[in-house]
Amino acid sequence: MKLTTDKKNIIERLKKQDFVPLNLIGVLENMEGNVYFDHETNSAWVENNYFNYITGNSESINAHIDQLEDGFYGFSGVSYELAKSIFTKHLLHWYEPTERFVISADKNDDHDWRRHAPYEIVSIPMEEARGIDDRYEYKQEGSFERICDAITRRPTSAIYIDGELASYVLVHEDNSIGYMFTLEKYRHMGLGYWVTKDILEKMKDRNSLSFVEINQRNFKSQGLAKKTGFEKDAFTPWFGIVKGVPEFFRTWDPLQGQSFIFTSMAHLREVVQLKTDIHQVNTEKMGEEYKLYIDENGKKAELMLLLDELKEAFILKVNSVDNLEIYEIVCAIAVHFTDFNAPLILPYSQQLAAQIGGIPIIKG
Repeated sequence: MKLTTDKKNIIERLKKQDFVPLNLIGVLENMEGNVYFDHETNSAWVENNYFNYITGNSESINAHIDQLEDGFYGFSGVSYELAKSIFTKHLLHWYEPTERFVISADKNDDHDWRRHAPYEIVSIPMEEARGIDDRYEYKQEGSFERICDAITRRPTSAIYIDGELASYVLVHEDNSIGYMFTLEKYRHMGLGYWVTKDILEKMKDRNSLSFVEINQRNFKSQGLAKKTGFEKDAFTPWFGIVKGVPEFFRTWDPLQGQSFIFTSMAHLREVVQLKTDIHQVNTEKMGEEYKLYIDENGKKAELMLLLDELKEAFILKVNSVDNLEIYEIVCAIAVHFTDFNAPLILPYSQQLAAQIGGIPIIKG
């Protein structure tokens, strides 16, 4: 793939594909990151800070990855087969099983819906940006600036009740509908439905096909999407990889001088696909950390998952163990602790590294 500035031509070519990468097209329209394209395979890659938006031929995309420096790379809303071709070749850092819902054209032709809306629906003023960021589930460095950009450059919809911002929705930089939120005391009043109907009309006026990307386990949001006319059309996971051994690992010392294996629960489940004959792991959440118990057929263990000081990963600490190898413990946690998707630090042993892979970091 070659660096290019011909966004208009790329967009037109991508719109003709069987799988139209709506998020990549949105970023091309809204952002200024580096754009790479291969005309023979219609493979495209757009950089947007940590995240990368990609589509096309897996060989072209993976060849581009091979040219990148060792580091941490995120990918947004990728067709599953392409995603799998990437994360099976690298350490899968994190994984969100996301499905794309696209608005059905015949369900977006209700021009009379506004007559039935019980609320006035308005655009969001800039002074609400800080509060929206504070309530944002994925608040992080740069999210406030992205919210300000969304309010300034793309449609927004909101309902105020007694002067208070009760419910709202914005549009991400990739043109997906998001940031949706309703204050707790105003929930179950149908506000999310009405702000969604409004944003759909505004996006239609811009000749933009509306879509949302929703985690497979978020059944509530999927239900609202279907109610407002969206239909599921593709499995498009979000994920991050660790390419090679980034410079970060040279100075990071989570075990105070001891060697360790860096992996993730996502990698152990999706790539290594560990199995276990242990049927249950009991879990107790303690703030941001976890206590785990195994007690089955004479096999016992009391474990902790502790955040390292930089909050980059969880450290597996074995408090007590009886008739269990560390590999069996790792398998049991990976299989049964399904809501946990975080990076993981394990005590280093050559045998364990051979069994689960990961990135071995040798200290001393």
